[in-house]
Amino acid sequence: MEYALTQTQTEQYSRDGYLSPLNIFSEAEVRSFRTAFERFERSHGDLAAGLRTDLHLLEKWAWQAVTDRRVIDPVVSVLGENVLLWSMNWFIKEAHDGKYVSMHQDANYWGLEPHDICTAWIAVSDATPAAGPMFFLPGSHRSELFTHENTFAQDNLLTRGQVAQTDVKDDDTKLAPLNAGQMSLHHVRILHGSDANLSSDRRIGMVLRFCATHVRQTKGADTAVLVNGVDSYGNFDLLPQPLEDNGQQEQRRHEDAVQKMSRLIMMD
Repeated sequence: MEYALTQTQTEQYSRDGYLSPLNIFSEAEVRSFRTAFERFERSHGDLAAGLRTDLHLLEKWAWQAVTDRRVIDPVVSVLGENVLLWSMNWFIKEAHDGKYVSMHQDANYWGLEPHDICTAWIAVSDATPAAGPMFFLPGSHRSELFTHENTFAQDNLLTRGQVAQTDVKDDDTKLAPLNAGQMSLHHVRILHGSDANLSSDRRIGMVLRFCATHVRQTKGADTAVLVNGVDSYGNFDLLPQPLEDNGQQEQRRHEDAVQKMSRLIMMD
């Protein structure tokens, strides 16, 4: 694999539960992603926030971005040869909007088991220290799964405003700022969060959740995209790439996938 992680990088990911930063896309490429994404937002208006989940099922540029070998090869390095893209989402903080992400563990509520799952977080705009980049508690992916309180706090970007019930000192966490075009990887069990955006620009994060093909959804029927190797398990309904931007078939597949995922995530 041309873009595989080095042994040192894979060892760091295994030890810390995250790896950052990785240089992935050029300035011109990530600028084109932002242009395409913001064009999508303008064209759909108030509906855009509900449609941007799994955008790779609707628009060809998004599919090309999430299946780029520069993204996939590092993920294969930590998950193994056979990999699914479970979901794509966007974490967006407008300048000074007060939005944040509380300290949490994704494994607590996704319903995916076992935890051979990795998130790739791609900065579509600069995630500088002032813009509220992610912070991680290194090594916490090797500890227990903590109880989470669902706060549904207004400014919390998480679906339930989940807060892990554990005491973590700020000095123990590590900030992971990214320039536009850079990517981080993190384990599904690691404690992480992010603060508000105090910069003058939007903080746009393209968030891709990958899992090994043997992972199963314990809460019900679910969808995914095979991005590397083969799927000999059949735990997910595998979806194809979009042939037409926002075509009727693409819209039907997208709506079904998003509805299933939303329902599963909100289930206890």
